[in-house]
Amino acid sequence: MKRMKCYKAKWILTSNEVLEDMAIVVDEGKIIDIIPNSQVNFEEKYVKELGNAVITPGFIDLLTQYQYTDILDARPQDFKSKIKRFFKMLSLKYTFAGVAQDNYSRKWAGILTNYFTLDRAHKISSFKHGVTESIKAGTTCIAQVSKEFKYFEVINKLPIKNYLFFEVFADSKDSSKKTFKGLRSKVEDFVLHKGENTHIGIMLNSISGVHRKLWELFSKYCRKHNMLMMTRFAESHDEIEWLEHGFSDIDLLHKFMGMRKISPYAPDITPVEYLDNLKVLSKKILVANANYDLAELGKLAETGAKYIYQPLYSEEICNSVIDFKTILENFGTNFGLSTQSFSTDRHFSMLKLANDLNKDGLLDIVELIKYLTLYPAKILRLDNSIGSIEVGKDADFNVFKLNDGEDYRALSKMEFPYSTYSKGRKLVKRGEVRFSL
Repeated sequence: MKRMKCYKAKWILTSNEVLEDMAIVVDEGKIIDIIPNSQVNFEEKYVKELGNAVITPGFIDLLTQYQYTDILDARPQDFKSKIKRFFKMLSLKYTFAGVAQDNYSRKWAGILTNYFTLDRAHKISSFKHGVTESIKAGTTCIAQVSKEFKYFEVINKLPIKNYLFFEVFADSKDSSKKTFKGLRSKVEDFVLHKGENTHIGIMLNSISGVHRKLWELFSKYCRKHNMLMMTRFAESHDEIEWLEHGFSDIDLLHKFMGMRKISPYAPDITPVEYLDNLKVLSKKILVANANYDLAELGKLAETGAKYIYQPLYSEEICNSVIDFKTILENFGTNFGLSTQSFSTDRHFSMLKLANDLNKDGLLDIVELIKYLTLYPAKILRLDNSIGSIEVGKDADFNVFKLNDGEDYRALSKMEFPYSTYSKGRKLVKRGEVRFSL
């Protein structure tokens, strides 16, 4: 029979307050009490003396695509993969002849070329690598985006909370109906077979990558089933040009992906108007980026849509990134962060990302931690079980060891936790994983 365990620390950042010299009592993966260290009277073997350390809730990454983790490193050497890569590269060069290397659509075509020439084993391995690195960095909940059903089996067995947002594209009314019918059937099957850690949502790729009919179908479906939606929004200059003129280099990306040309349903329309007219924007949609239309940020925030801030991805792929202060001013507490990156030296640390963004000290460390914990938990509607250290919630937390003389404010200079727990299970200690995927 499992016994209750007690974790004593100098500091606990609950996401609601700062506690000093307190202990978390955990039983069957749940926090059942928070008591003063002086009142701990458990058997010694059930008490973890953390000493001068700070405990935080586990971190939440609001948009991950971990299937791409190893695409720049993995190069399968089998004949079939080599042939597939040769023809993909040929198609890439032909389709984007004369288009600058730093063009958004050209960059995504390159990413997809690298990815789709991997075999199934390499794709799964790449995904598992990304998940492992994120857990080592203290992430205990992810919002994973993929259009491939193969990841459900893997993600459904993860030892951490996860949202699996199935990504959809459509280039016509007929393909919208076909896509909707197929994914609806799959989603309903997955909902019946998902584990307690797994949640399902829908990712409509973007304004320019989804026909208006599919927007309408999934908007209605998600409202009916109280399901979250996600989309990329005005993240590239290509998409803004597409809205303004009805065409842009985004059409080349769609051609490369095997899609026909999509046109806006109305001329000279803004991104917010485009989705608002389709009754898409609401409190149940998560919107990533909006890099190329700063005037739209306030209007977007007014709709109640939740925002995903991806500064690394935006700078690398979209050639533009909004500053942290502007995001704070427009969205307040209605946004969270994503560490998504395609850099060869990428990191997976939510805490490092937050500290780098907050280098000017706009927020104190207690408030900054909320953007990694409580606020994204509310966005994913999981705050009844995660996002803060409270009695009745799951024991998802990180432990950061402090040096002599340091207090919880030292988190502003840290990147990785000493240990990470999910439902009371220790997943990481001293940077070493204690689980297998």
